[in-house]
Amino acid sequence: MTTLGDYGEIFMGNPKNLERAGYKDKGGNIAYDPEFECTGGSSDPNDRQCPYETKESDAMGLETTGWDGRLMHLNMPSFRDPLCPRTLKYLFTKAKRPNDIRVRVLQQNMDVDDDCLETYCKMMAQLREETGGGDTSKGGPAGEDCPHRDQIFVHPISAKDAAGPTYARGLIGQDMHAAYAKNGISPQDFCMSTDSHMDFEPEWDEKMVNMWDQAKNEYAVLSTYVANIDQLGQNLNGVHEVPHLCMITFTSQVRTTATKCARNLVKPKLTNAVWGAGLSFSKCHAELKVPVDPHTPGIFDGEEFNRAARFFTYGYDVYTPNRVYVLHDYHGSQHNPKTSSWGHGKFGQEDLQNAYYRLNTMLDIPGGELDEQKALQLKRSRYGLGDRRTLDELIEFSGVDLRHKRATIDGKNRCGNIQWVPFIEHPKGANFIPTFDDTTEEPLDLPYDKSSVWYDPQIDGAGAGMISRDVIENEEDPKEKELRHAEEKAAHAVFKEEAKQLAGNSHHADEHKRLAAALEEDGAERGHKEVVSSAAAAALKAEQMEKEGVVVFPPLLRGSPQSALTTGKLFLSQKKHGIEHLPIQVKIAVILMIFGLCAAVITSGSGRGRRKKNSKKR
Repeated sequence: MTTLGDYGEIFMGNPKNLERAGYKDKGGNIAYDPEFECTGGSSDPNDRQCPYETKESDAMGLETTGWDGRLMHLNMPSFRDPLCPRTLKYLFTKAKRPNDIRVRVLQQNMDVDDDCLETYCKMMAQLREETGGGDTSKGGPAGEDCPHRDQIFVHPISAKDAAGPTYARGLIGQDMHAAYAKNGISPQDFCMSTDSHMDFEPEWDEKMVNMWDQAKNEYAVLSTYVANIDQLGQNLNGVHEVPHLCMITFTSQVRTTATKCARNLVKPKLTNAVWGAGLSFSKCHAELKVPVDPHTPGIFDGEEFNRAARFFTYGYDVYTPNRVYVLHDYHGSQHNPKTSSWGHGKFGQEDLQNAYYRLNTMLDIPGGELDEQKALQLKRSRYGLGDRRTLDELIEFSGVDLRHKRATIDGKNRCGNIQWVPFIEHPKGANFIPTFDDTTEEPLDLPYDKSSVWYDPQIDGAGAGMISRDVIENEEDPKEKELRHAEEKAAHAVFKEEAKQLAGNSHHADEHKRLAAALEEDGAERGHKEVVSSAAAAALKAEQMEKEGVVVFPPLLRGSPQSALTTGKLFLSQKKHGIEHLPIQVKIAVILMIFGLCAAVITSGSGRGRRKKNSKKR
């Protein structure tokens, strides 16, 4: 029997904080049990399902472990970051096999900023001078102007054209696909995504590969929020403490929160699909299959869980690393106003709303496309969901109630020991990279094979990865369901009463009467738990009545020069979503309704005040 500390410990959280967040667990520390990760619960190997290890047929003639014959590709977006050159210096000088590393930098600079590659070369020249030449780890062979320069690929764009981290990572993803098409990247190579202000442990490259091998999962993705550089070379708290991502909260999108920790883990720990953008390490077929979506300008919250969902549905599993080999310079990056000014880049509020709409549609979060066929089309596109697992399986595994914007579906804390979700591998193996139309981004590998969750479009009743809201409601706790229905009924009554009062107003009577009639029916607003104003209800109804709807596919080019076509500057085009996109007549009606309500409240208050004053006189 596993005792606390045999294979490591997991901190589940503070009991009071967990209770406030809706979790039922007691919290504290529990023992990590790596054997539990295999599905089954029996010691009989025939009764257990474990993650797929690397097969000889997938290894492409190489060993199934280690990285002999493989390259390592490091992807690094950089926004006006003066620490970018230092990061290049550290990653090469501290690597065990620097000649086998390839780096792609998406450099977003102004003319006044130092070029990352050129400054790196100056640093290496200085290091070579200080060390008198020597081997690569000390600055490169004597006489070499800039060691490893030909292993660094810089994609420069103006900082004025920056559109946030997902846009930058998305462009790197497109560069990777271009390199893959020219045989510059193998699906069996290793890929790591990180930031441009990092430091590394000695021989970090080999240590990362060996740690990945410990997961014994060809589809493993090591990911976490890495420690600060002041912990370089330290055994944190004497127990090899590592950050552990496992909880989220809802802001405008899904946001990773309440990072936990794990201690003395003997191997990487399977997580509930919560992924962090600061460090992502995997085989390159993961990066090629699940590239970052560049059609989400300005997105920060929402980036990570969206990609986590796509990884999971493609069959990938996120693991918390059991050791820290890559570290982040939080002070140097977060205290530099230049590096955080990307929010003033080339995107507007409409672009941001488009991005939110796209993310909501992808994950069935309220506020996305209601038309199931349009939503399904987006989910099957290049930056959509995979076809090995369903969105329903993700919700159950992660515990995140996406469809009701709740952090937990059942109050269970999934930071502890969890079990792997089995899936059927693609018949063409782990190295198969799906293809999509370059213009429409629709899938080209059709028809779907029988192992695909898209093979039967009626799966789960409403399309693969989607289920009807009736099914969700039937699975709710009866008391919670009754309470929710009561709240919805009360909210609808408020809408209805406000609409009737407005309908009696002599101004714009026709518009108000139509609103009152609409609220008698089962409109879209009936499905919203939140009590919103009558103006919001009118906006919802107006959206429902719009014939054009929202164009979620294909993405359109907007305001991009012809030369930018190859960089993937593609933004999702949206029509008629939100009050700012409504016809002018509806806008005026909504504004007048708000003024009408305010006037009614003021008049009512004034009347009560006069009655009180008169009663005092009597």
